[in-house]
Amino acid sequence: MTVNAKALSGADHHDHDHYVEDYFLATAASVERLTPSMIRVVLKVEGGERLVPSGHPDEWLRLALPPDADTPVTLPVLMENGKWGRPDGSKHCPNRPYTIRRWDSATCEMVIDIVVHEGGVAAGWAMAAKVGDVVGLCNPEGRFWLPKGSRWLMMLTDITGLPAVGRVLEDLPAGFRAIVHVEVPSEADRQEIDTQADVTIIWHASHGPRADRPGYTDLPGIAAGIGSLPDGPGYIYIAGEAKAAAACRTHFRDGLGFEKGRIDAIGYWIQGQARI
Repeated sequence: MTVNAKALSGADHHDHDHYVEDYFLATAASVERLTPSMIRVVLKVEGGERLVPSGHPDEWLRLALPPDADTPVTLPVLMENGKWGRPDGSKHCPNRPYTIRRWDSATCEMVIDIVVHEGGVAAGWAMAAKVGDVVGLCNPEGRFWLPKGSRWLMMLTDITGLPAVGRVLEDLPAGFRAIVHVEVPSEADRQEIDTQADVTIIWHASHGPRADRPGYTDLPGIAAGIGSLPDGPGYIYIAGEAKAAAACRTHFRDGLGFEKGRIDAIGYWIQGQARI
């Protein structure tokens, strides 16, 4: 397994990152229902030795899916003019962003955990997925970057950010302080995560439609319940519904006076819209 320790070590942020565009076909080697709301797919990536990891433990890529039951996934190709395109006229494939839960560069196997929800293009694919199914994917990119000198980490995510939480916690140095809040649909959606860090995980079974509130998420309410932060410099990583993530950031920045440059708030999805 490749551990991207740089993004956790407090090294200087590498803003000069150069994204290398590339595309791969991948075949499902196993499919399992991890919890009631999460399906784990292990993909064998063809030509995976070319894959360029982002260096960020929350890295994500786009999973390209078959346009319909009778049409296989096709990839863009590098054309003579140096641009990627589809000179053969093949159809663009529907695609959705997913976190790489684990990447093994030795075996070219990738673990992707997909949240189960009705009407989702990728969720629908995952619920029907079987060994041998073929998808497309691209080189990943990511955001998570522990600023230099950080003494603690707080993560606040809904279930869509849980794969990133798992990977970050597995990669944290021994004894590093982390406080993690994860919103899941039910208590049965909790996961065991192996970590050497000093981690407190608080699970909130409040995700999804509820009679007593609009929308699918209580992330801003969970953030509002956090009245203080650990001493010293830290880093807050928020991932979930876009407006909810922004509201959480506002609470930490304006409500608790936390330095805005040490907060990353990422909209993984938008209420009422497909994740594109």
